[in-house]
Amino acid sequence: MKLMMRPFRNRLALRSAALTLLAVAILGALSLIGALLISESRESAKQFKRLGALLDTVEQTVQVACFLDNRELAAEVANGLLANPVVARVRIHQGAKVLVERGQVANPLAAVPLERGVKSPFMPDEEVCRIVLTPNADEIRSAVLEASLFTAAVLMLQLLGIGVAVILVLIKVVTRPITRLSRGIRGLAVEDGQKLEVPAGNEQDELGRLVNSVNGMIDRLGSALQSEREQRLQREREERRYRAIFDNVEAGIFELDPDGRLVSANPAFRRMFRLDPAVDLDSRSVLLRDLAGEAQVQLDTVLRCLQADSAPRHIDVKLEFDDRARWLSLLFNRFEEGRMQGVANDITERYLAANAAEEMAVTDSLTGLGNRRGLSRRLQAAVRIYQNDPGYRCTLIMLDLDRFKQANDTFGHAVGDLVLQHVGELLTELVRKADYVARLGGDEFVVLLEGPVRRVDVEQIVSRFIKRVNEPYAVDDQISVSVGASLGIAVLGEDAGTEETLLHMADSAMYKAKQAGRNCYRFHQR
Repeated sequence: MKLMMRPFRNRLALRSAALTLLAVAILGALSLIGALLISESRESAKQFKRLGALLDTVEQTVQVACFLDNRELAAEVANGLLANPVVARVRIHQGAKVLVERGQVANPLAAVPLERGVKSPFMPDEEVCRIVLTPNADEIRSAVLEASLFTAAVLMLQLLGIGVAVILVLIKVVTRPITRLSRGIRGLAVEDGQKLEVPAGNEQDELGRLVNSVNGMIDRLGSALQSEREQRLQREREERRYRAIFDNVEAGIFELDPDGRLVSANPAFRRMFRLDPAVDLDSRSVLLRDLAGEAQVQLDTVLRCLQADSAPRHIDVKLEFDDRARWLSLLFNRFEEGRMQGVANDITERYLAANAAEEMAVTDSLTGLGNRRGLSRRLQAAVRIYQNDPGYRCTLIMLDLDRFKQANDTFGHAVGDLVLQHVGELLTELVRKADYVARLGGDEFVVLLEGPVRRVDVEQIVSRFIKRVNEPYAVDDQISVSVGASLGIAVLGEDAGTEETLLHMADSAMYKAKQAGRNCYRFHQR
């Protein structure tokens, strides 16, 4: 059944023809029923009219037969009437007296008799008899059926002709042009700008307007396709450009999900964080915090803040590798809900350069020790610790070389510089790594002993230094230089509470040592 119905669903012409024939069939059936009813009514009326005409024909003869009471004449009239196949029975009676009765009725209930009174030929108001004609119902029905069938046949031929004509016109005017348009549309190369041709004769009608509308749609579609093609090519160019940048840029580019997992990472990022290029981030979960070294807590804080608002965040992390330490600068941005993007830059060289510059700023160029600025920073840090912790102590030793000017004037500045370097080495050897040694300028040095140190330990340190510094320093085989040192000592937290006061008290104690005969040390006396 489905196979039989498929052509009707797929072919407009078949479907239109079927619907037209169905409509013609329904209309024909209704028309046939109406025609039969009308034809039967008309034919019945016609047959009864014929019976009436027969009665008109024999009425005078019947008048005579009845007036004369002549049965033979009446019988002739009856026989004459029965000769007509429409008449089934003839009955002439005078009241209850039957003058003559001829014929038989097969179905009395189906026949409606026709009765007429016969007047006297001499006295028009006097009825002499009555004549009753019973029609032949079968004959009338046969005549009616014959007439009706003829009418129905003519009507059906007309309807069939009209249906066929409508179908042909529909196929020629509607379905065939539409079929050609459908084939033309399927074969159109819209991307090449091909259009449909308006069928001849349909330029101004609905079909022509349909073709024009389709062509307009083709124009818009072609324009849209061209625009889409250009956009696709542009997007492909941008993607290739972005991919080239993504793969070759020196900066590390990466993307994170809300949990801090890496969604994507370019080769530079993998190199910076020593992440294997073969790691597939789609199948393996890699958290950025696991790569961030000691900055995990700081990174977690940044990611939480980035989830709360879209303001960019920045942190610097230090990564410890076997060969060397590296410093990376990470900049984070949230570019849409649930997606974060970041850029990593290697700032190791800049960091080292900044540290080197900072180190140079606080380092004495001649001895490699700290300078006045470096000492000031260390003292400021110590004072801040003391302010937060009054129990904190550190000891400042200030010293000035004795007889250095004489050696410098005698042997020259080059030898004097060697002597200063020698003194710096002696001081560095006598103190701990946590302690700080600086040259303030000329032949003036300082030592900052970190943390609480017993007075006896301080005395041992300065005594050893005085002993060693007084030993002759052989510059070469011909030049030997002897110098001494005067030292002043003050303790932060006991003698002073500020940087300036501590320096002043240590300097005062040093001058007291010089006044005491040089080559000795003095503590600040409160």
